[in-house]
Amino acid sequence: MDNVVETFALTKRFPQARNYQALLRPWRREEILAVDRVTLQIQDGELFGLLGPNGAGKTTLVKMLCGLILPSGGRALVCGNDVVAEPAAVKPLIGLVNCQERSFFWRLSARQNLQFFAALCGLRGREAEERTADVLALVGLSDQADRRFMNYSTGMRQKLAVARGLLSKPRVVFMDEPTRSLDPVVARELRMFIRRTLVQRMGCTVILVTHRLEEAEELCDRVAIMNRGQIVACGPVAEIKQRIPVRQRVHLHVHNLPPQVLDSLGSIPAVAQLQWTTGNPGGLRLELMLTDEKAALPAIMRLIVSRGGDVQHCQVQALSLEEAFVHLVGGASGLQSLPVRGGTGLGVNEVHIQRKGKVRNGI
Repeated sequence: MDNVVETFALTKRFPQARNYQALLRPWRREEILAVDRVTLQIQDGELFGLLGPNGAGKTTLVKMLCGLILPSGGRALVCGNDVVAEPAAVKPLIGLVNCQERSFFWRLSARQNLQFFAALCGLRGREAEERTADVLALVGLSDQADRRFMNYSTGMRQKLAVARGLLSKPRVVFMDEPTRSLDPVVARELRMFIRRTLVQRMGCTVILVTHRLEEAEELCDRVAIMNRGQIVACGPVAEIKQRIPVRQRVHLHVHNLPPQVLDSLGSIPAVAQLQWTTGNPGGLRLELMLTDEKAALPAIMRLIVSRGGDVQHCQVQALSLEEAFVHLVGGASGLQSLPVRGGTGLGVNEVHIQRKGKVRNGI
């Protein structure tokens, strides 16, 4: 499968002038490194996710690939064309879905807005009218095409942004947070449209920039995680999850378990973290983070049963993309602890944490 988007050590620096003297002395300006030597290959027909915290450089990277800003270094190709040396060849091949409302004319209708942007794409006369009608039908806005943009709902405005990005019949579609501010029903409809219509029916390559990690996990063939301008991970979601030392979260509801057994549970080699809460008399809710489910879970069950405990519920969960994201971007462990409340005994609803046999009461 051919690569339709390729970058080679792509870099972008923005000068930062803190005062008037810096404007007069450009050689003394400080610079912000927004994108730092990014190398990527995105395949034809792929739905590729671009993730990262605010300020990671995602939007700057997309703008460089669309030719909206020039890189400070490196090279980028779209369908084999250099985005800097051959902008006229790149422009018809790409579509940008940017859902900022200020980029539309509020007093014009949806049809008039699209005809204006069609003219910017080089479409004229009947060709522009036909293409406008086609994309309106594609996103389901034909019946509302002559309403003013200012009277559109948020979901309709997002759909119109998608329609604008498809005017040039692009091979590559860049989508910058297309489901932002949408209710769950409309967001799901848009996700289905991206997967079924854009990718499967039209054969487009879609680069999806999103902060909704569950959305990326549901939709994307591969994802790249950016942090501080660099790609810190790239690959299928399942592969990225393998980078977390902890593999599974296990929830157990246990009765008649002596408290001293908790020390032994926390000392099992594949148990990275143990948390428990006390509830009903004689009952405990355990949450264990395991580095190896196959090695740890049988040992956990044997120990509980041998000490007279009754397991009433067991649930095993794989860690989510969100937890992998936090591990790669936000912290060393990538694990979010339960709230810890004060107390000195095993009282009702207290939370206790045990790591490798060391017990710490809630503070």
